[in-house]
Amino acid sequence: MKKSVIICAAGKSTRFSDKSGIPKQFFKVCDKTILEHSIDKFINYEQIDDMVICIDKNHKKIYQSIINKYLDHNFISFINGGKTRNETVHIALNYLKKNNPDIVFVHDAARPNFDISLIDHLIYNLKTYDANIPISPITDTIKKISEKGIVTKDRDSYFLSQTPQLFKFNKLLNAHKLAKAFKNIKITDDAQIIELNNLKINSIINTSDNFKITTLEDYMRFRDLKEMNNSTIRVGIGFDVHKFKPGNVLRLFGIDIPYTKSLEGHSDADVGLHAITDSIYGALGLEDIGFYFNPNNSKWKNADSKLFLGDALNRLNDNLGSINNIDIIVICEEPKINLHRIRIKNKLSELLSIPINRISVKATTTERLGFTGRKEGIAVQAIVNIGIRNQKYE
Repeated sequence: MKKSVIICAAGKSTRFSDKSGIPKQFFKVCDKTILEHSIDKFINYEQIDDMVICIDKNHKKIYQSIINKYLDHNFISFINGGKTRNETVHIALNYLKKNNPDIVFVHDAARPNFDISLIDHLIYNLKTYDANIPISPITDTIKKISEKGIVTKDRDSYFLSQTPQLFKFNKLLNAHKLAKAFKNIKITDDAQIIELNNLKINSIINTSDNFKITTLEDYMRFRDLKEMNNSTIRVGIGFDVHKFKPGNVLRLFGIDIPYTKSLEGHSDADVGLHAITDSIYGALGLEDIGFYFNPNNSKWKNADSKLFLGDALNRLNDNLGSINNIDIIVICEEPKINLHRIRIKNKLSELLSIPINRISVKATTTERLGFTGRKEGIAVQAIVNIGIRNQKYE
């Protein structure tokens, strides 16, 4: 039985909230793009006769290195996809016609976490069906919202559809040819095209670990899963103090807080970012912020502290590290930090490229004791938890 694979990787990732503009399938995890993780699953299966990777020609600068990586795999072809997923699959099916496959897998590049054993399960359970798809149960209560109100649905009757989906090649090709008749119906996967043509579909229950990377949070979940087994967990502590000076804006954690005073320092005196920077340096076993950015050097006069944080993050990235979570405490009588906590967390999420739920920002006083109790300045302590995938600093 001749087996072919179509991997859809021509999407623009419009729902992926990342400012880089790079489609999610080209984001890297453990030195491989998400697309490569999906490709390698089928390569490792070792029983695939042909594989077609559908890409967008506008992404050539990004994917050319991937094409070069697979030049020795003669059964893999890279072709341009269409404007929609349906068009892309139809183009790939027509491309594969000359090879006359018996069955074809259609897989989303952004679903790289499926178990390789799923391929055999799909083939074994295809039998007399025209298609076989993996599904996972829904555990949350389902509500349908309409103009008439909210209606609770029986979740036992609903499942989440996954890929790879398996089809008898000629059945899927013919169904795609007839798909134009359903132009008023929004089609979201190839099993739906089989369904609309009244063909027979089988399903097998699969784990919810086979999730699709749609959002930045999904990407981080996949990254964490892949890195979990080969990461060294490190913890770093950062502590910094800056005293007040006359002013009307206080710079803290990269945001400006209106206040009757400012913070004094050689740079912009962002005591929050300084503490975080030192915590990352500490987790890497490096020196403190003053070692890399000497306060006696005029070069750093009035410098934006995001520059210092950026250096620490670059060193973390250089060592294939990532931030698991960070816990911060601000010690001062004034200003009232809790009034600005959400803004601070949002800014730190942006600067550190981690979700808000991995950032804790708390505030406390010293019961009017010491210099913070006398309202002479602010102290910040930050504890960061990181994972490093090599042992450079061991």
